[in-house]
Amino acid sequence: MKKIILILFLFLLCISCYLIYNKTKKDNIYITALGDNIAAYKYINTPKVIYNKSFINSDLKINDLLNMLKYNYENDITPTIHQTLKKSNIIIISIGMNDIYYKLNADTKEIYTYLNNMLNTYEEILKEINKYNYIEVFVLGYYNITAENNDLFNYINYKLEKLTKTYNYTYLDLNKIIHNHPEYLRKTNNYHLNEEGFNQISTLIVENLKKYDII
Repeated sequence: MKKIILILFLFLLCISCYLIYNKTKKDNIYITALGDNIAAYKYINTPKVIYNKSFINSDLKINDLLNMLKYNYENDITPTIHQTLKKSNIIIISIGMNDIYYKLNADTKEIYTYLNNMLNTYEEILKEINKYNYIEVFVLGYYNITAENNDLFNYINYKLEKLTKTYNYTYLDLNKIIHNHPEYLRKTNNYHLNEEGFNQISTLIVENLKKYDII
């Protein structure tokens, strides 16, 4: 009889822990944005979401983010990037737009080699990210703000999507919603988004999060 009571007690204890864990997990969602200013927008705005934007910078390039991850970047305000990733439920990554447009504005010599080098660095970033467990990781693709260079953007987006899927993360194709829509840009000759542009991406992210029942 005592053995049965003990088993019952342990069973109820496990159920209680499970319910408490799931309630906490549902009530406290930690989202961390990494990369450039495209990741800076607070895409999900609900009381239960804690949104960390400490590891973004409008001037950040792809090698910068890799170094932040490798050397456990920290500042005077937040925990280190490794500590932050450990407690994060959702990661949003946007990195490389600065690299692409820097190259396009300079020259297009050996640009496919340049893009392949970017992708190799991106894979190193995903390897670092993959050391932790998340509900979801969103990798934001690249968008073209001109009528030219479509082949280049199609190439790197195809490769990035394929790379993203190897880690079972979610690739979001921003080119489909931003390209040929200058009304989503702050300036027609600059890739920085205005409020409406960010809202378009926000809608895309929220739609992808609905399956997890966390918003």
